[in-house]
Amino acid sequence: MPEKKQAWSNRASQTTSRLCYGKIVDVQEFGNDRYGRTVGVVILPDGASLQERLVSEGLAWVWPRYCKQAFCREWEELEEAAQREKRGLWRDETPIPPWGWRRQKR
Repeated sequence: MPEKKQAWSNRASQTTSRLCYGKIVDVQEFGNDRYGRTVGVVILPDGASLQERLVSEGLAWVWPRYCKQAFCREWEELEEAAQREKRGLWRDETPIPPWGWRRQKR
């Protein structure tokens, strides 16, 4: 998902809220990032993953550094389709993934 001050972050947050707020979700943990935050997949009540929905709608990137599971290839295909179809952040001329955006801010 985009960082708070990045383009499309409000839309990504609104979509996340619409899909999760007030609902019981499951989190499948895969470990922690370098800051100790949980890395995992949020499973929505309908069985779909939040990340898959966000990537498909063009509101998030697949982060290769942390996405090593078998399903990540499917997410990469969803990301490529969103790019081709210019959904969400892919409408922008040069969308910058959050890890690149953070590097630029230093």
